[in-house]
Amino acid sequence: MLITVIRLAILYCVITVAIRLMGKRQVGEMQPTELVVTILLSELVAIPIQDNSLPMATSLISCAMLIGLEIIGSLIAMRNKKFREFTQGNSIAVIEKGRVELGRLRDLRLSMDDLLEALRQKDVFDISEVETCMVETNGQLSVQLKPAFRPLTAGDLPLPGKRKRKGHE
Repeated sequence: MLITVIRLAILYCVITVAIRLMGKRQVGEMQPTELVVTILLSELVAIPIQDNSLPMATSLISCAMLIGLEIIGSLIAMRNKKFREFTQGNSIAVIEKGRVELGRLRDLRLSMDDLLEALRQKDVFDISEVETCMVETNGQLSVQLKPAFRPLTAGDLPLPGKRKRKGHE
């Protein structure tokens, strides 16, 4: 039993370091490849925890290789746009110029109810207030409101000696 506890502690530390090396804090920040690596890592460490007769080095080497492949893939993705698009996908506009793009919602397998729920989570309760809405590669929504519904900022005030920002009247 003590051997299992020690192996578990070692493998826990390895997985924690691995996730930190990938640079993510939450599952929602992960790209699809990173999520796959995380799932595979959990499988790799489960084997030596369950079976003390198997050498832990095999699992540690496999973990190191998997982490290395993920880091190499991330470096390639940073430098190669086509590789990045293939492994991570692209952001997709589901609302453009105030119009809901039903075909894109269908491509993403999102219903209108899913979109409305996600907008409410962004404190947007009226879809007619939205200029642009993007589904990012990590599944999060980015919302740009129409100018009339955007929060007022100091840059919007007519202060003396201030230049007007582009795109504002």
